[in-house]
Amino acid sequence: MIDLEENKRKLQDLNNRFISLENTIGKIESLETELKELESKTLEDGFWNDTKKSNKILQDIKEVKAKYIGLKNIKQTLASLQELNDFLLIESDEGLGIELVNNTFSLEKDLEKLEIKMLLSERYDKNNAIITLHPGARWNRIAGLGSNAI
Repeated sequence: MIDLEENKRKLQDLNNRFISLENTIGKIESLETELKELESKTLEDGFWNDTKKSNKILQDIKEVKAKYIGLKNIKQTLASLQELNDFLLIESDEGLGIELVNNTFSLEKDLEKLEIKMLLSERYDKNNAIITLHPGARWNRIAGLGSNAI
């Protein structure tokens, strides 16, 4: 038996997480406006003459578009699933209920991916990192604590 009340609570939790994410990275409407403004800059005369400036604007378009599309898709899916859940609370259908729970789980994974992507979207987050490992070195020796520290 599928617990639609539990699924409704999960969808409400996902909605709260979505609102929090939207407050962090920007409302869908403001992202859409920003995207249109950036795209209009590409139509200006001489846009391609300054390659550094044009590359920066194109990169900004790519980043804003990714945020916009990600948020928009999640918002639409979330609204559809909430409507379906409410409908199934009134009109029971086992097959649709199973599909609803599976889609809720998928939405949760998509939201997690977007949250992680947005956490790693600062200025230097797209750069590579270099990590050096020294085999055989123990932490206490590296930290200068001596062999009695452990």
